Amino acid sequence: MCLPLELIVRNILNLAKTSREVTKILSQGKVRIDGRVRIEKNYPVGLMDVLEIADANLTFRVLPVERKGLSLVRVPKDEVKFKLCKILHKTVVPKGRVQLGMHDGRNIVLAPQDGEVTYSTNDSLRVSIPAQRILNHVKFEKGNFALVVAGRNLGKSGTIVNLQPGTATRPAMVTIQDASGNKFDTVVDYTFAVGTDKPSIKLGEVS
Repeated sequence: MCLPLELIVRNILNLAKTSREVTKILSQGKVRIDGRVRIEKNYPVGLMDVLEIADANLTFRVLPVERKGLSLVRVPKDEVKFKLCKILHKTVVPKGRVQLGMHDGRNIVLAPQDGEVTYSTNDSLRVSIPAQRILNHVKFEKGNFALVVAGRNLGKSGTIVNLQPGTATRPAMVTIQDASGNKFDTVVDYTFAVGTDKPSIKLGEVS
């Protein structure tokens, strides 16, 4: 679930024609991923990552788009200071503090003041970038808004209307209702909570 940075700059955004031109652009520090300058051509830009091209005034989020797959979705400036991260696992680290393992590989150790909040796997965090400060918390529960990020329903989104726990032979499932009132089932692992009554980020649209 990622796109190499060189592919984005050269083939998707058409900002360069050759690999050498890509290297020149990146070496000038004009490209930021999640608020940090990246110069590696093979850097993997993944799901929910925020991409900024300073000189071109371009801002994108990497999202799945129905019938297109993983894509760059143009987002407004007020969205480039945060990203959504899905909690994949929780562990206890020294001094009894809780560490959250996120879908993008980052780990967030909860501050003492966060200890009263119940964070569960499959919930999402709205995290400031690059500081990694928790801004908000979206629970994976009925009534909240989810985006499908894998499987045959990739790119579809809607309201969570039912949750079915998994068994030894079947994964946990979720039923989602889209804006047209249509319902579909998918695997919980294939979904990403992106808001409460509506998405908190701009989602991709089929053109």
